[in-house]
Amino acid sequence: MRNVLLVAVVGLATVSILGCGDASSSTGIRRGPVAAGDHDPDDSQDEGKTDPGNPNATTPPAPPSNPGTSTGQIAVSVSNATPAVDLGAEVKITVTLTPQAGFQGTADLTATGLPEGVTGTFSPAQVAVNTTPVTSELTLKVAFSATASAAGASSQVVVNAKSGDATASANVSFKINPAITIAIPVNVNALRTTGTVFLDQYGTAFGTNPQALKTQAGNPIVVKVNNLDSVTHIIHGPGGAFPHGDTGNPIPATSLEMQNGAPRTRTLPVGTNVSAYLHEGNNGQSASFRISVVAAP
Repeated sequence: MRNVLLVAVVGLATVSILGCGDASSSTGIRRGPVAAGDHDPDDSQDEGKTDPGNPNATTPPAPPSNPGTSTGQIAVSVSNATPAVDLGAEVKITVTLTPQAGFQGTADLTATGLPEGVTGTFSPAQVAVNTTPVTSELTLKVAFSATASAAGASSQVVVNAKSGDATASANVSFKINPAITIAIPVNVNALRTTGTVFLDQYGTAFGTNPQALKTQAGNPIVVKVNNLDSVTHIIHGPGGAFPHGDTGNPIPATSLEMQNGAPRTRTLPVGTNVSAYLHEGNNGQSASFRISVVAAP
């Protein structure tokens, strides 16, 4: 295969993208030049490569040593005391307030101890506590700018309820998984133009103005690809850090990319700076995304 080198200068580094160019077939016969924008089915790098993975991407945090506190008028409990959330994702937790000793009143809910890049939103943020338990939903949303949790580490988040002098809390061990999901946009073919274009529709962290993912050495980021479109697609990866998609097994519509019966992963260590795009059809480079991984400060 002859690699056609396309160089794009980006904010963090210069990224080299291996374009689908001339290739030799599996029979050893040299194929002719491929038209600009087209892709040769033999042009794939490490498409069947086994990913090393990172166990920390799916390991839950240890539970809190203390479930919480109360002054005796209200008790607070949570539906999930050990949430683990990928970068760019969110989790919803049901918070239950139970009155004690005949308490009645209006309680305000807050969450403290959230790591940088994580927001907590209650719906509702104020509840009326009467004779029966009442609930609120806490959404913890993780930005791509957040730092992945190191192996064995978590953040101790406290869910607080306060009504006058009556207070109660529930403790939560919150973990940010070193993992992301790249989403192929709906109707992505309509976004194709010419040249190399990094699309914000994959996620603003991977488009025009990329944002580096932060983790620790030895705690690489695990990447999955989810096809939100209504047609199949193949991811063209340059090989090495980002192996090519399986040309014989395109990602089905509205499905995760699979390998050997499980979601396919690509694991990116600190120092990775890589681009990929749609393999099939014309002008695939105009539907590109890029990922960089840096060491957390």
